[in-house]
Amino acid sequence: MCMKLNHRPQMRWGLGIICGICLFLMISGVSALPQEERVPTIISIALDPAHPQIGQPFYITGTLISSTGEPLGNKWITLESTAAGATPGKFQYLKVTRTERDGSYMFFRPAASPPEDLQVRFKGLYPYAASVSDVVTAKK
Repeated sequence: MCMKLNHRPQMRWGLGIICGICLFLMISGVSALPQEERVPTIISIALDPAHPQIGQPFYITGTLISSTGEPLGNKWITLESTAAGATPGKFQYLKVTRTERDGSYMFFRPAASPPEDLQVRFKGLYPYAASVSDVVTAKK
């Protein structure tokens, strides 16, 4: 009789672990949909002023929309930078912000910021696919 009581907690643990693994696999399978099944997005970028000079502060602005034109609010946007003229594709994280309800976003760069190439990135969030803006050059 005592032996049966000792095996029940072990069986409960084993059953709990199996259920946990199954739940994890079901959840991860749902969230790992291929990019092709996601709604394409478009992210724009602009500088204000359009051609900031050395020693001048400026803003980076733009909008995140779906391929159907729907503004995507409350989404994380990352600002990335590389020294102007450096190897293409070697962008580094600078800042992050969220889009407004109308899909717009804004970053500020101070007067002390160096000449640089900038781009913004939306990493995607189901059901929306990731997108990267064009590259703009500031203070060149």
